Amino acid sequence: MEIDERVSKDLRVRITHRMLIDAFLQLRAEKPLRKITVRELCERAGVGRGTFYAHFLDVYDLNEKLETYLLQEFTETLKGTLQQSDAMASVRRVCRTVFALLEKNERVCRLLLSADNAEGVARFVEMGRQMCMEYYAKYFSHASPEKVAHFYRFVSSGCIACLQARLAADDRAPVEKFADEMSEIILKGARCLL
Repeated sequence: MEIDERVSKDLRVRITHRMLIDAFLQLRAEKPLRKITVRELCERAGVGRGTFYAHFLDVYDLNEKLETYLLQEFTETLKGTLQQSDAMASVRRVCRTVFALLEKNERVCRLLLSADNAEGVARFVEMGRQMCMEYYAKYFSHASPEKVAHFYRFVSSGCIACLQARLAADDRAPVEKFADEMSEIILKGARCLL
């Protein structure tokens, strides 16, 4: 009986989290973070304020936890994909894997990359930078660290801008086609490092 109560409590917690997150993402699609109140969020989710505060400190805490979740998943995915041995073939694999992950988490990705979330974009770029700089240094060892850093800024900024445009579009090509186009652009730009 004790296990059944714990499982049902865990299920209730997961359902409550899902309701709060869904309501939050709906509101974030409508307005900036600073304009969202806990009262409004709880009304949209159909839960009491006490329930909200049992899980989150405020809407900024909820926002940060969602961003952190996506960034951790992004980091794990990118790290695993970058460990592939062939540098040029792995660019396509990295693009396909990362863009599929971001598309799967589209609502949180929109939040992370929204115009009023410069801090979220900066966290996203920095997390990728740490891993990619190691990767680039390994495969392009003859390129100066400064040139490698410029290349990362160029690629990450371009990919983010293209992803933002993709997320804003109603009619989209399949994510694999988009990823292949991004990898082709990256590979052609990578000639400066060879």
